[in-house]
Amino acid sequence: METNQSEPTTQATAFREAIVPGKFVRIEYLTDLSEFIKTDALLKRHYEEGGIEYLELGNGEQIPLDRVVSLSGKLSPNYPGYANYSCDC
Repeated sequence: METNQSEPTTQATAFREAIVPGKFVRIEYLTDLSEFIKTDALLKRHYEEGGIEYLELGNGEQIPLDRVVSLSGKLSPNYPGYANYSCDC
């Protein structure tokens, strides 16, 4: 039986590499009410506070990294297969 155990690591690496402060990105994330949000924004900074990683956008909005579904088209390892159910309409 053949398995592909390197895929999650590759996906996680690609997602992490997409976190580039100062870059304009398309970010898809879930709010605390599980609303799906898609926006284009300047990624101001990536930081950790209280053991939780955050992305801060240029407008001051702070998004917990574990709620980010995709960043610049790179799917988060927290949401494997999510792209199969999303609509890029």
